[in-house]
Parts: sequence; C-alpha cells; structure tokens
Amino acid sequence: MDFELLLEAERRGILPPEQAGLLQEARRRGLVPQAQQAVQVSPERYVAPPAISPAQAGPVPSVGDRVVGAGETALSLLTGAVGGPLGMIQGTGAGLAREILSGQFGTPAAAQRIEQAATEQAARFTYAPRTQAGREMLGAVGEAAQVLPPVLPVVAAPGAVLQAAGQAAPIVQATTQRAVTAAAPAAMAVVQAPARGARAVGRAAGLLPAEPAALDTVSQTSAALQRGSAGAAGVPMAAERAARFEMMPVPYTGPAAPTAGMLTRNFAQLQFEKEAAKLPEVGAPLRERSENLTANTIRNFDALIDLPNPVAADPRSIGMGVDRALVNRVEVERRKVRNAYDKAEAEGAMQAPVELAPLAQQLANLSSLEGLVPTIPAVRREAVRLGALVPDENGNLVPQQIDLKTSETLRQFVNANTDWADRREALVGRQINASIDAATEGAGGEAYRAARKLRERFANEFENVGLTAKLLGTKRGTDERQVAFGDVFDKVIISSPVEEMNKLRSTLLRSGPEGQQAWSDLKAGGIRFIKDASLSPSQRDASGNPLLSPDKLQRTVRTLDQDGKLEALYGKRQAQVLRDLADIATDIYTAPPGAINTSNTASALMIAMDTIGTAAFTGMPAPAVTALREASKYVRNRKTRARIEAALRGQVTSD
Repeated sequence: MDFELLLEAERRGILPPEQAGLLQEARRRGLVPQAQQAVQVSPERYVAPPAISPAQAGPVPSVGDRVVGAGETALSLLTGAVGGPLGMIQGTGAGLAREILSGQFGTPAAAQRIEQAATEQAARFTYAPRTQAGREMLGAVGEAAQVLPPVLPVVAAPGAVLQAAGQAAPIVQATTQRAVTAAAPAAMAVVQAPARGARAVGRAAGLLPAEPAALDTVSQTSAALQRGSAGAAGVPMAAERAARFEMMPVPYTGPAAPTAGMLTRNFAQLQFEKEAAKLPEVGAPLRERSENLTANTIRNFDALIDLPNPVAADPRSIGMGVDRALVNRVEVERRKVRNAYDKAEAEGAMQAPVELAPLAQQLANLSSLEGLVPTIPAVRREAVRLGALVPDENGNLVPQQIDLKTSETLRQFVNANTDWADRREALVGRQINASIDAATEGAGGEAYRAARKLRERFANEFENVGLTAKLLGTKRGTDERQVAFGDVFDKVIISSPVEEMNKLRSTLLRSGPEGQQAWSDLKAGGIRFIKDASLSPSQRDASGNPLLSPDKLQRTVRTLDQDGKLEALYGKRQAQVLRDLADIATDIYTAPPGAINTSNTASALMIAMDTIGTAAFTGMPAPAVTALREASKYVRNRKTRARIEAALRGQVTSD
C-alpha cells in the first residue's frame, strides 16, 4: 500500500478521521516502512485525499464527468508513457550527480533519494487527472490493462524507478498507440462498473484497507482458511503442498525448504525464481536452495530403502536370496507330502483299485494338440507302460484296473514332464491331473485323502503359479536355471503380473526369516529402481548431486501404480509417500505450462536498465552513463535480493 499521501495529510493536519484510523492500524501492524514515513511530498504533487470511507466508493459520476474523465485518462497515459520515462532519466541523473558529489553514493539512503528524485521529476512531465471520474478510469487502467507507468501520482507507488525502467523498452516502440488503445476499454470499464474504479483509487491512495496480498504468506493462509473466502482458492493447495513437504520421512525444512513459487505454483513467482537463479551473485541463494532440495529428495529415497532393513543390494545377491528361500520351502513342503503318502501306504490305502476312464477320455480330447504340446504323447506312452490304459485294435485307449499307488506314479510323471512356466503346457498338465483326480475321488480312505490334499496345496503354491515355477524351474533337457539370479528382481518386481507377485510374496513370507529377508530385499530393490530411473547417471549439480528428472520419476511411479503393484509392494502408507515424493519433484523442478512473467524479472530488469543507460537513448556523456548503470545495478540487486529472501521464506512478493 502507498501511504505517502496519508502521511503528508497527517503532517499537514488535514487527514480525515476515517483514514487516520487506517493509518494507525497500519503502523501497529508494521506495514508502514520507516523510510516511507520520512518521505516528504513536494507541494505541486500533493493532492489531498478525498474523504472516502472503506465501506463507501463515492458518488456515481455523470455522463459528462465520464467523458471528461476519459479524456483525462488518455492524456495521462500519453504524457506518462512519453514524458514520464524522460523525466525519470533526468531526475535519476540529477540525483546521481548530487549523491556522487556528496560522497554518499552507494548507500541505501542515497539509493532511496535517487529514486525519489527520479519519481518526482517524472511526475512533472505527467498529467494527473483532476476529476474523480478521471482518477477512477486511470485506476481501472492500472488494475486491468497493466499499462500504466508507475510514475502517475494517484495510482502508482512513488519510489518505483525500477518498474518504470522495466517498461521503457516497449514504450520506445509503440507507446502512443498502446496508450490510446488502452484508454477506450478503460473508460468503458468505468462506465459499466464505476465502483470498481473507485475501489482501485481508494486502495492506491491508501483510503481502503490493504488487500490480502499485502500480508505475508503465512498470515494469508491462516486468514483465508478461517474465512473460507472464494478469493483464496489457491491457498488450500499451497497449504497442502507445504504439509506434503513437511511430512516426508526426511522433511523439507530449513535450508531444504520449498520456495514460494514451489508452494503456490504462481506463474510470475516461478518465472522470477527461475530467472533470478541465473544471476551470477544475486541468484546464488536460489541455486543453493535447489541443490539442497535435490539432496533432500535423494535422502528421502535412502530413508525409504532403509525401512525394510535390506541386506542384499545388487540384483544377483537379491536373486540368490530369493532362490534359497524358495528352495528351502519347497523341500519342507515336499517332505510333508511324501510323509503323508508313506503313511497312507503303510495303512494299505495305496492298494485300493481304480480305473482311469476320465484320463482316457481327456487324452482323446487332447489328441489334436499332440504335435504342439509334448506332454500329451509322453503321458499317453507312460499310461500304456504302467498298464493304466491299453489301446484296442482301432487305437483307442481302454482303461484298466490299477491300484492307487500306480495312479500316483503316473501323476508324478505328469508333473515332472510339464513345463509349468509355459501357459499352454501348464493348462494341459492341469487338465490331465484333474482327470486322474476325478478317477481316484473317494478311494483310499482318510489317509490317502489327507495326502492328496497336501499334494494339491503343494501344486497350487509351486507348480500352478507361473512366476514361482519359473524361478524354481530349469530349461528343458538341461540343469540351467530358467531365470538367472541377476534377472530375478526384474522378473518379480517389473514384469510379473501383480497376482503372481502376490503369491510369491505369500510363499516367501511363509519361508521363515530367510524368506522374509528376501522379500525385504526385493522391496528395497524396488525403491532403488524408482530412484535410479529418475536420476541422471552422468549429469550432476554444483554440489555433486545427480540431476533428477521429475517426468521419469512420475512415469516410473505411475507405471508401478497402474495395476496396484505399488501398494502390493509397500502398503498404502508407503505407496502414498512415493506418490507424494513424485509430486514434490514436480513442484520443485517444473513450472506450469505457459507460465509467464507478469512482473519484472531479474533478466528483464537488466535489459531495461541497460536500455536506459545507453548514450544513444539519453544523450548523456559516457561517465554519466556508467555511473547511472552502477546506481541502477545497486538498486536492482538490492530489490532482487530482498525478493529472493522472501521467496526462500515462502513468501510471494512482487516488484
């Protein structure tokens, strides 16, 4: 808020009571800088503020007042666009010379006096509207069109030399046309909504309370959440992002806290932070903060890896751990099945007679696939050899009476000669076994049924699950593993269906401490996979941290999350942490598409000041141009540093 007019009115003893209360409250909150309280306004600039209360926008102007006001608005824009920058240059040069001669050049106070001299001189070349309608229209232009030079006395804040300089370059090209074009819609806006212009005038002159943007970010968030106001639509998202940053396993706080742009995703703020970080000296704090954020993100990955307490880290060690756990469990369960059959045989249950008629029918149905599935002809030959089936003169298989022990021998042959990792062979193998089970249903008594139940459970866990069968199996005709140790992690975590991965998890977790550790190693390997997929293997920042790609991180997390594998691996809570970490990376390293700079950025400031500080534009001698540039650089850097410091504290500011 610009308090200059209120302060001058107070000094002269003509400040209305309503505005005196506002000024007192602003002082109590610390919103009136000491430097601004000491500023004296020249008599020719001073316009006594009208007695407008915060709840009253003033009378509606007549049609004639609006016509006069539109003319005054156009005249103000023209004189402010053309004469304002020239007056500012003249005032800057004069103020600079005085400070150099006084020996005060380079101090903050000198910079403020130079700004004041430039602003006051620019105001001399700028027409100020004298009617209420003109001031309202001019306020609407400043609020809506954003083409108003900041030297205009009623709307713009004094001491805005940098803002005027930032607009000098485009003014050189098409100032007059731009001003005239902007005047018409501004006048129409005031005709349609006079109260809007009055509010703008009241705020600019300090007659209405400051908008929420004048408060710090924390106060805005708290007040807006309490009010539930529609104008604070972005506040909940900023608060949500802040909470997400702080709730990570390694919180993003202190030197690794997010900036204002990361929290608010404000276009102008993000653009400023991006460009200011490129400045050699002034932007160093932003670059350092970015490096700290990257390091903290890597620490969060490491913290997630540590949660399962992994032992094996490289893929081969992980694969060997999984294999040991599976083999041990297979042996334990196979021993249980063998002991159950031994018990049934000892009780005489294995001598019960059976006929495998369902098997004969099943083999007849599968005869068309004999050339595609080698299991079918192999089982046919073994059934004939064991005497379970006998071919007649037409080649049809006729079932014969055998005992249960022989049928179990045939069933074991089916299991041993079926590639359970091959979907077609696994399907045929299950169909053949089902026909044998149908033929032996109810035979052998309780001991045999208990043995059969154990054998069926063994098959469902180790043979009917393609993933587990592949990890345990060997290539046909060799003793070479189907899945190499180094490929176990990829096969389990990356390429397997989530259903089969869940069945393997159940097997490992029932395999004692060794299996539980193997599953923990697989989970930790999944975190490393996500981390490595998002970090550059060769590019690093100034602190030595590998650069992180938020797109790759989001894509990797999303791929694992699509079929529920992320939650199957890590549970709901840790899976959400990974999703949040991917969102945080997006907040840190990206800006919304189409983000533009709606206020002066660091690079735009440099270009603007260089434009003003050239002899061709000003006609000044070379020494004066150099001195002007140095003064401009000092003022620019001071303001940029202040804005960077605010951004690092999470506060959104503007030039």
